[in-house]
Amino acid sequence: MNVMRCIRTSFRPLATLALVVMLSAVLSVSVWGTTAYAQGGSGQPITVGDVVSGTLDADNFMQVYSLTASAGDLITVELSTEEAALAPVVVITDARGNIVAQDRDIESATTATLADVELPSTGTYYILVMRGSGAEGTASGTYTLRLSGIQQVGGQTATLENGGITFQLSWNAAVDLNLEVRDPVGGTVHRASPGSPSGGALDADANADCATATADAPTETISWPAGVVPAGSYEVIVYYTQPCDAGGPQVFQLNVAVNGQTPQAIVGTLNPGQEYLARLVLDPDGTWQLINGGVNAGLNVTMLGTHIANATPIALGSTVSGVITNVTPAQAYTFDATAGAKVTVSMQAQSGSLDPYLVLLGPGNATLASNDDAGPNSTDAAITYTLPTDGTYTVIATRYGLTIGGTEGEYNLNVAAVQPTVQQPSTAETVATPVAGAEEQASPLPSGSIEVKLEWATLADLQLLVRDPSGDSVYDDSPIVPSGGILERNGNVGCQAPTDTPVSYIYWPPNRLMPGTYEVEVWYQAVCADDTRPVNFGLSVNVNGQTIINTTQPASPDSHYMITFKVEPDGTAIAGPGDFFDMANAASLNYLPALPTALLIEYGQTVTGSITDQQHFVVYAFEGQIGDVISVGMEATGGTLDPALYLISPEHIQLRYNDDVVPGENPNSVIKDVTLASSGTYYIIATHYGLHVGGTQGTFSLTLTQQ
Repeated sequence: MNVMRCIRTSFRPLATLALVVMLSAVLSVSVWGTTAYAQGGSGQPITVGDVVSGTLDADNFMQVYSLTASAGDLITVELSTEEAALAPVVVITDARGNIVAQDRDIESATTATLADVELPSTGTYYILVMRGSGAEGTASGTYTLRLSGIQQVGGQTATLENGGITFQLSWNAAVDLNLEVRDPVGGTVHRASPGSPSGGALDADANADCATATADAPTETISWPAGVVPAGSYEVIVYYTQPCDAGGPQVFQLNVAVNGQTPQAIVGTLNPGQEYLARLVLDPDGTWQLINGGVNAGLNVTMLGTHIANATPIALGSTVSGVITNVTPAQAYTFDATAGAKVTVSMQAQSGSLDPYLVLLGPGNATLASNDDAGPNSTDAAITYTLPTDGTYTVIATRYGLTIGGTEGEYNLNVAAVQPTVQQPSTAETVATPVAGAEEQASPLPSGSIEVKLEWATLADLQLLVRDPSGDSVYDDSPIVPSGGILERNGNVGCQAPTDTPVSYIYWPPNRLMPGTYEVEVWYQAVCADDTRPVNFGLSVNVNGQTIINTTQPASPDSHYMITFKVEPDGTAIAGPGDFFDMANAASLNYLPALPTALLIEYGQTVTGSITDQQHFVVYAFEGQIGDVISVGMEATGGTLDPALYLISPEHIQLRYNDDVVPGENPNSVIKDVTLASSGTYYIIATHYGLHVGGTQGTFSLTLTQQ
């Protein structure tokens, strides 16, 4: 998902085109029998909103366009040319060649129009553009064809008589936020596409120029006018595009109103480079609901557990069809394969607004690869991957945003085996194969806009992890993230065939440089093959060819080292402090001097705060009585924050701590059911993973309760 989605183009597979078009005696011959583009050929895909051009002459007296549509879709075809000799004719047929609509009026020599054509069924339709003289004659020239109208899943619309639909984004800082809305029929409205075929329009692109950005109530509004609009799911995306000179986390408000009714609001927080998702669900009777999604945190396989458990077996070489909706945002399929087999998985949208997203899981359900966009001009998804072991693999067919997304529609999914090739894919997201074998270890490392390299000289298993500014982490369990980060090598992972010249390497391909703070962590996970030699690792980070981190550190088993670096919007980068840390001990925060100025909190109270690169922790104080049973919860509400909590006694002794509610599933923090041993002033430290060297930032809510 690139920032600011491109306008959807429907390059979708077409069946064999064999059409017989019957035209009346108005034409130069009473009957034409034409087979477009010969057996096995296909027309040019087209979708509502497209404007295309073509040429008609003696060699090509007819051009054919294919449209994937649903029953009840309403389309208009407008054709114009400057060559009167062409006298163009336009015909719409279904997949069997039955005529749905036609403009055979060759008297209007430079135009042809088919207005408000309602399509009778779901399937593929063909738009034929022909010379009035057919195959006879010498007339030649170019033309322009515009396809407009309303497409929807299931042919549903809503009539809004008292007002249309309004999405208004507002904030209060001189930063550049952007609003995008994707309608149920595949149209999109944002700053690069200020209008959609279904009638949506953007009023202005606020703060697009940082030099003139204002904090005086910048707003952006996308609206549909009163009348007939598509019913269904409208996906809303808020982007933090540029921090400008203000920077930092930004609170925004999204107000949505439908049919003149009382608006509903969502308030959220974003860090630079992040995206926030929500959706509006509009029923055909005009009832509506605004559903809050949240920050797009990328892939979370645990959320798809039910789908994985109910996966449908398919064979290599199969093509299956399915549908993604808000109720069913993912479908899972399994196939059996052997080690070394190279497979391609492709997912192509067939209707609606669906923005496909693919995930490939290994036999243990670890994520091997994922893909959002197969190419720069496609929102379909594709993965090419060489399988590491024998076993059963799982394909997750889903959508951008997964459960918090809003696009819906039908899809085709194909899984096929291919012969290995030495040519690498042209897009970084297509494949993310961790290198494990000795032969692959000897191959050159790919270059990138960010290059993070870890080296050591023992058989130990050291894990390298990089968390990007959107909060996604690249490491052995998640070898690729939406921002483009790829785990290329993972030395001695799992102590499987370890070497004493291991290398771990994570990179972002060229031109994939997200501004913001990156967090680099090295974890000494295990001693392999009883190798107890001291470990000294070398860690280097290059950004745009410049080395910003180059350090050598000693490590002991289970130790954690962290360092951050920040990439500015202009591509320059600077390293932050680095150090070892122990999450079981908050002492490295040096919090004791802050206790006298702690913020007061009472039982039953919820307070809010924020963690930044200048403020690694916040201290709260409460009065407790001996025998009180208390609980403290800390929940991230914005940004990339990975919360951590500590409870300190009146004697300044650390009593409890918690990093994750459920490790690997819920990164929020909770300290539960602590019985206080004495009366006095207790302290709560709200901080983040990594303590004094942590890099995650954002807002949080903290609640203190007494049983």
